[in-house]
Amino acid sequence: LTRGAPVRDGPCMSHADPAHLVVARRDGYAIVTLDRPAKRNALTFAMRWGVATALTNLAGEDEIACVVLTGAAPDFCAGMDVTRFGGDATNRQAIVDSTTALFAALATFPKPLVAAVEGRALGGGLALLLACDIRIAGRGAVFGMPEVKFGAAGGFAALRAAVGDGPARELALTARSFDADEAHRLGLLGEIVDAGAALARAEVVAAELALLPRRGLLLQTDIIRATAGRPLAEGLAYEHDVFCRAVLRPDSSPRR
Repeated sequence: LTRGAPVRDGPCMSHADPAHLVVARRDGYAIVTLDRPAKRNALTFAMRWGVATALTNLAGEDEIACVVLTGAAPDFCAGMDVTRFGGDATNRQAIVDSTTALFAALATFPKPLVAAVEGRALGGGLALLLACDIRIAGRGAVFGMPEVKFGAAGGFAALRAAVGDGPARELALTARSFDADEAHRLGLLGEIVDAGAALARAEVVAAELALLPRRGLLLQTDIIRATAGRPLAEGLAYEHDVFCRAVLRPDSSPRR
């Protein structure tokens, strides 16, 4: 973390593990860092629950305008911890429950999410990146959807929304890795910076977002979340509804 000492928030539920997650608050935004570098920040059950809990808490903090999601160097996230796959029925249910909680929290987070990526963003790590609104990566970042190599599948729908149907099919089926330049060309990334500079740049973007009128930021994020994957006509209708509420009922809060 680039400015000030990181603040380690205590667990807000039994699933949270602060040893592998750091939440640092800045002026107007927060940084959530996956902190398991020895394992390339591969997501344990506790980390998945921890991120979900952190986002729930930050959603309710009025002074926080947006969140930066990153990983402790050298990687963003190498995906789910595959050593915990399989097992008995209880363990398999834990895989489903923790993963569902993580991505539900990301999908419903009412504020902008900014990704700062260095190193590998693979599998579940790529899915984390795709859940973010603004995606910034260092030039040495590597991306991929290797699920088929493990006899699994997933992540295709979000990848297709980001890069289009044809490229998404090829990347999902071949499970090949691709670099930041290709990711940017496909539209998966908004910006490439020098290696090692992704977090610093993401903090600049987050600080700029925090200066914007909060109501507009929340309304726009509400539209982004609510219209994702919807047909154009439905998306336009929702935007019109938000516009009418903003103009006719200025004291009303965003809703989904």
